[in-house]
Amino acid sequence: MAAIGDHWAAVGDAACCFDPLSSQGLFNALYGALKLAPAIASSLTGDRRALADYGERLNAVWTAYRRQYSAFYRLERRWPDRCFWRRRQTLTT
Repeated sequence: MAAIGDHWAAVGDAACCFDPLSSQGLFNALYGALKLAPAIASSLTGDRRALADYGERLNAVWTAYRRQYSAFYRLERRWPDRCFWRRRQTLTT
């Protein structure tokens, strides 16, 4: 996942796109904005690590989300023949 680059950073769904069933998209978009704003300010004053630190924080959020995503989708066993659930079962293995 690339949420930062030379003189740019992504936030919200451009940085991490969450499954709508998780209800994490809006929360993480706001969280990302709150973390990115000071990182931009710091980077503009010469802090070369500010955007990299932001990217590392997003990677940690994404890793935790994927772990939870996998655990929750593995719990659902009622509709194994339905395309929606079948796709998610194969994504989590």
